[in-house]
Amino acid sequence: MYPLITRLRFLLIWLMAIGLLPTSSAAAAGEQPLPVRAEEIRLKLETRVPDTTRLRLLTAMCAALHTEQPARALPYGEAAVALARTLPAKEQDAGLLRGLQCLASCYANLSNGPEALTLLAEAQVLARRLQDNDALARTYTSQGSVYHERRDSTTAWRYYRRALQLASHPDVKSRTRMRLLGNVGSLFFYRQQYPQAMHYDSLALALARRDGDSTAQSNYLSSLATYQMQVGNMGRVKRLLTQALAISRRQNTARNMASQLIMFSMYYIETEQPERAEAAAREALKVARQSNYLERVLDAYSILSSEAAEQGRFRQAYEWNQRYLQLNDTLNSRQTMQTLATAQVNYETQERARRLRLLTEQNRQQVWNSRILTAAVAILAIGLLVTVYLYRNLRRNRAALAANNQALEKASEELRRVAVFKDKLYAIVAHDLRGPVTAFAGVTSLIDSYIVQNDQVGLARLPALVRQAADSLNHLLDNVLNWAVSQTGELECRPAPLLVSELFTECQTLYQTTAAASWQTITMSAPAGLRLMVDHNMVRTILRNLVGNALKFMPAGGHVHLEAALDPDDPQRILLSCTDTGPGMSAGNVAALMSGPALPEPTATPQTTGLGLGLALCRAFVHRHGGTLVIQSRPGAGTNVTVSLPTAPAAPAAPKVVKAKKSPTL
Repeated sequence: MYPLITRLRFLLIWLMAIGLLPTSSAAAAGEQPLPVRAEEIRLKLETRVPDTTRLRLLTAMCAALHTEQPARALPYGEAAVALARTLPAKEQDAGLLRGLQCLASCYANLSNGPEALTLLAEAQVLARRLQDNDALARTYTSQGSVYHERRDSTTAWRYYRRALQLASHPDVKSRTRMRLLGNVGSLFFYRQQYPQAMHYDSLALALARRDGDSTAQSNYLSSLATYQMQVGNMGRVKRLLTQALAISRRQNTARNMASQLIMFSMYYIETEQPERAEAAAREALKVARQSNYLERVLDAYSILSSEAAEQGRFRQAYEWNQRYLQLNDTLNSRQTMQTLATAQVNYETQERARRLRLLTEQNRQQVWNSRILTAAVAILAIGLLVTVYLYRNLRRNRAALAANNQALEKASEELRRVAVFKDKLYAIVAHDLRGPVTAFAGVTSLIDSYIVQNDQVGLARLPALVRQAADSLNHLLDNVLNWAVSQTGELECRPAPLLVSELFTECQTLYQTTAAASWQTITMSAPAGLRLMVDHNMVRTILRNLVGNALKFMPAGGHVHLEAALDPDDPQRILLSCTDTGPGMSAGNVAALMSGPALPEPTATPQTTGLGLGLALCRAFVHRHGGTLVIQSRPGAGTNVTVSLPTAPAAPAAPKVVKAKKSPTL
């Protein structure tokens, strides 16, 4: 058990150390005091300064806060970009480029990848126009980081490779090269290409040593220790960790010390030195508590509990485990609240920007109207003709004002509906998250129980339980993301031919493990060569939701059957059906599901295991394709869901080649 746990925990700590994963301290940055440098900049911003100086201060404020407090840095970045766009062309480009990069970093740290990529694309164009190789390399590196966090390693490597082509240019700064090399090393580590990862991290470490950047040296030494542990070079691991910890002790950086002590503890576990492992974990616990680094406190509890259990001190192991569970529940709850708060900040920021643009345009229009009215009053004495003209203008303006008032009322009503929709969606996410989180907590309790009882059969069943809970959580998050994107209008329907047999096989493979865990079976039947003309992602989401709901509500030993056939009433459409042997539903429940609102109302009924978000998403996607969704069910007789989707046109036959007759030779 220990080698697997050690590798996973080691990987998590390394990712946090190099900044690929956000920590709770960064997410909770809104409650932290401003750093000294940021406070000095804020005081300067309260004074009257020229626009160019204000732009520089706003950008510096955003740069000072974007890593640890991205939510607080966001308004400063937005203000810097908005101010840069109003400056003359000569003064605009350099300030706008820096502001776009800082603002993109804020959105990336707030997990808003699409907005960050939009800003970085504009920065990339601007850097090319200015022929600024350093800024262009930084932009490519940031774009690669966003795709790396999205687990799209192919696209991330494409941007990193472009940055590497610029890295040797003389005007690319050493800090830009160091960050690029470290990110490339982490990408190869993610791909499990450890020699390449060690090569790039070693280059980054050499640059950090040359520049005297002790913090970067400590981080890259820890990264190299991680790689060495993966390849089993334990002697090298200890030397690297010793150097990294020595630097952290000199700088008195408590958080780095706590992480590196946890790494030492895991190293001692791997080398079978339990006393030193426990001592390192206790020291890490002490340092983490002093710096309020709760994630490392949680790791220390886990190690101390495992070591006590290994040494037969079960009472002490139980106490450590209880502390672990309590702190883990606290961190999970806080992470959920922080995720919702981040989404709220993103929404409010975009809404403020939209309102600011609207008010600016309205102000310009009002200024223009006021100038017209002032000129009209000034020439009022010219005569009755001018008076009539002004009177007509007045009536026209009143009509426009009434139309504006109506538009404002309509916009206010739309905002209220959006707020209600947002609150309802938050309630749904919070409600449906309880099940998977509770399942994970139950699995941790089962682990302790099976270890104490030495129940090998129970331990063998745990991976299936964990996988089932993870699949449920992943399925919920996919539905919420797809629903949110479909509601904003950013999810385009791009139909393309798709074989029904391939679609069924993919879905069967996805749910085979989950079904086997409950002794359930999935079968399918589709004519060979039958093709749909649909958006691949949408139709996969439809089928996953139908099969997932069938498995979730069906008892152990049940059966799900997927079938496809041409619609006998319309040969241009295909009927996909999902039939299960579950408990079925009454006619009233079926009618409520089919005629309910687009987003269901949350409920507190204990028996409810889902809120219908998946079905609502299926209805929306089927409607995008101009199809229909029909549910047939009876209590005790299972459920059949049939979806009508367009068929792909037949592929054109290859033209026959007619050979010309050869003329006889004269």
